[in-house]
Amino acid sequence: MKSAEIHVLSDEIINKIAAGEVIERPASAVKELIENAIDAGATRIQVAIEEGGKKKIQVIDNGKGMNAADLDLCYLRHTTSKLFSADDLFHLHTNGFRGEAVASIAAVSKLTITSATDEGDSGRIKLEGGNVVGKQDIQASRGTTFLVEDLFYNTPVRRTFLSSDTAEGTRIFDVVLKTAIAHPEIRFDYKVGDKTVFTGIPGELRNRIAEAIGSKIAKVLLPVDYTEAGVHVWGYVSPTTETNGKRNHQFLFIRNRPIESKMVSKAVQQAYEPYGAQCKPVSVLFLDMPDMEFDVNVHPAKREVRFANQNLVFLVVSHALRDTFTKDMEAKSPLIDLSDEIAGLDKVNDLQDSAPKVPYGFEEPLSKPVATPATSFTTKESNGDIPEMSNRPTASFTFDKPRKTASFNDLAQDLFSTPEAGKVISLEGHVNEAPEPTTQWVPPTFFQIANTYIAGDDSSGLLVIDQHAAHSRVLYEQALDTLRNGSALDSQELLFPELLELSKLEVEALKSVENQFKHLGFYIEHFGGETYQIRAIPSALPLSRAIKAVKDFLDSIGDEGKGEGDMVKIQDTIAKAWANTNAYQAGDKLKPEEMAALVSQLMLTEEPLKSPYGHPTLLRFTLDELAKKFKR
Repeated sequence: MKSAEIHVLSDEIINKIAAGEVIERPASAVKELIENAIDAGATRIQVAIEEGGKKKIQVIDNGKGMNAADLDLCYLRHTTSKLFSADDLFHLHTNGFRGEAVASIAAVSKLTITSATDEGDSGRIKLEGGNVVGKQDIQASRGTTFLVEDLFYNTPVRRTFLSSDTAEGTRIFDVVLKTAIAHPEIRFDYKVGDKTVFTGIPGELRNRIAEAIGSKIAKVLLPVDYTEAGVHVWGYVSPTTETNGKRNHQFLFIRNRPIESKMVSKAVQQAYEPYGAQCKPVSVLFLDMPDMEFDVNVHPAKREVRFANQNLVFLVVSHALRDTFTKDMEAKSPLIDLSDEIAGLDKVNDLQDSAPKVPYGFEEPLSKPVATPATSFTTKESNGDIPEMSNRPTASFTFDKPRKTASFNDLAQDLFSTPEAGKVISLEGHVNEAPEPTTQWVPPTFFQIANTYIAGDDSSGLLVIDQHAAHSRVLYEQALDTLRNGSALDSQELLFPELLELSKLEVEALKSVENQFKHLGFYIEHFGGETYQIRAIPSALPLSRAIKAVKDFLDSIGDEGKGEGDMVKIQDTIAKAWANTNAYQAGDKLKPEEMAALVSQLMLTEEPLKSPYGHPTLLRFTLDELAKKFKR
């Protein structure tokens, strides 16, 4: 009989497959180890990395620790202290529960675990590729230390696909910050090499937000506390006037577990939409609901969550933010005290009540008429336009002469002139004159549509150019050429440096591109704490956009730079971010000469038809296409 082709995989292969699902990169390992520390009741967690976590990851906690028996089981697959029955999956109150994290880390690294309990039971175990290579009894203080070295050393292909040390370090920092915000009662220390990057002191949530993303924005955040249909939403959001928010400044948690949800993010964005497109929200929101209304066991890394009723959660989040905005506007609305006015009205009414009554129809006029011997209505200077009304022996009334009514010629307005402050231009005396010969108005070569698109015609038809995409292409190639040649763009030194406050992530991003920033015309110095000063900016950049350009640039670096590895790609990422944040934006009004210059520069680029991000820069409508549209 022919032997079966299907066979059972070895434990080694199974563990590596499982590790690939759970541990995608160094940040995944850090996340799992921090969650284990929280579940162990730690009040202090220390994280230290080297070379973006590829060479070393160390997580130290002061939790309850493990005894020798637990130490021998913790690195095996599907071993956990958090589940006892299948029903427990629907009533989770811990971060970890499947028992896969430590086993997955051990399978693709050199792992050392040291742990001790309050009872003095302590030990250390060393593993390589999931296999035990050493054990020893040691004395240690309460808690557990995980030392992960040479991550993915036995899966070189996976290691090849990791990003640069800076990008991987940024991802790890993001994990630390999110977890620190979720647990402001725990102290967090994060080190990169010998340098302490972040310290979170136990305290209130607002204080932790200030430590994580900056005290300036934390001070103005609005508290959220709203419950509807069994869903509780609480936390903080930025006011509707905030325009300096970032995409990575939106944090979402369910029962203190960091999660991702495009649906909730859309609900947050939609709540801000009525307040303008420039509004960029900062949100730190916590959700809580009955156990059966959500499921976190839908993703190997537990990043995503599934809601039983997504529409309900969407509506409740939207209602929570709108309720917060309404309360904020009510609190800021001025209170007008009308008590004095009301009291004054009461006095007037009292006086009127005490005055002698005049029969209806015989009220005295507000001002007595001035009697004259004449028995007609007339003006001080009668011109005969109004006929005298005689034979009516009545008293006459003398009025001031009204202002002369403007004739048609006085009101005629030249629609092609620009009157000053509403001045009416009189054409009296010029109506019958022959008009002076004028030169027919010729439109400029290019004109703007909605201050966003540039339109113009050529011999083939109509051109419509996206001014942001076009300018991005021009600046991208200029920046890329500058970075590759080691030259520098022209800059202008500021008489009064601009101060800007950066978050922890932005500070790290700035340090990683500091030299490239100088080549692009920016000179930024540390001022103190998390405040930096801009000493010089590129010559072509308006001062009013300097701070926003820096922040948007660092934000773009944080998002785009995560996937970059070699220097060529890093330069490309920086050039793209630079172009995107410094190019003309939608809504920028351009002068005719600026439009002409932009089109000329665009045509001289290597790829004039698309932006650095692949978006079209221009569209052409031929004369034939226009004729078809008009059915000619």
